[in-house]
Amino acid sequence: MTVAAVVTAAGYGTRLGSDLPKALVAVAGEPLVTHAVRRIARVAAHVVVTAPPTHLDDFARALAGLDARIVPGAGTRQESVNAGLAALAPEPADIVLVHDAARAFQTVAAMRAVVAAIEAGADGAIPVVPVVDTLVTAPGPDGALGDPVDRAGFRIVQTPQAFRASVLLDAHARGGSSATDDATLARALGYRVVATDGHERGVKITHAGDLALAEHIAALAAEEEKV
Repeated sequence: MTVAAVVTAAGYGTRLGSDLPKALVAVAGEPLVTHAVRRIARVAAHVVVTAPPTHLDDFARALAGLDARIVPGAGTRQESVNAGLAALAPEPADIVLVHDAARAFQTVAAMRAVVAAIEAGADGAIPVVPVVDTLVTAPGPDGALGDPVDRAGFRIVQTPQAFRASVLLDAHARGGSSATDDATLARALGYRVVATDGHERGVKITHAGDLALAEHIAALAAEEEKV
């Protein structure tokens, strides 16, 4: 049984306000995708990165020295993951992680936790973290504040999501096209997907303001690796 990973990095990240694809934006002197691949390579024996077709050479430079294969991404996340799976060609019993390069600083411990859940018998596993903000329902037509929601019943989903390869391949073959993540596809087909502990460092870098947080997280991680 092999652990392999698809790192999705094919988005252009327009909300980040950069001329570069989001995964190429530098944090602590290196592109986000470099940070993401370096971490997940500590868990996965094989890594495939889906990149914008217009920037394959830039990704090759960003990942020089790292053992990762780069393939062109597609128009949707699901299509990009399919392209990554085709490049991996996993055996049915393998474990496949699907990770977002924008969550470049997810901890290795959180990655290992989803792998352990599959090894323990789950079909899929995703890292989650508690909601810390106050929640309300959407405002009414008149703009009135929505009703309070008990945040204890909710969790924020992160990546990498892990699956037995046979499950992920089946989910992509038979699942719909509107799902926003792979776990949704798998659960819709009746597969058992469990939650594991994520980490606050697995935050998704989406807006320009998130880059300052990413720099802080990178600095903390660098200091810890010196110990």
